[in-house]
Amino acid sequence: DHEICVSHTNKENLVLRAALAPGGVSVIPNAVNTSRFLPDPSRRPSRPTINVVVVSRLTYRKGIDLLVDAVPAICHRYPFVNWIIGGNGRR
Repeated sequence: DHEICVSHTNKENLVLRAALAPGGVSVIPNAVNTSRFLPDPSRRPSRPTINVVVVSRLTYRKGIDLLVDAVPAICHRYPFVNWIIGGNGRR
């Protein structure tokens, strides 16, 4: 048997909680099909604007509270940041 996780943190948690041997667990990160999701360079904002994209389940467990706390500080320090946030879920 072999286990697969989507992140190294997920692997560490699984190994510790299920008492598995680390060699029996692999990490295969979630991926984006770049041939299907290719950004259109003409739609990029002009400099110095930066887009920050977050796609996640918007729940406390996934750390949305940390994002909510960080956004104002980032916007204050870097006024040229645009946020694009996608997902669903309760906080």
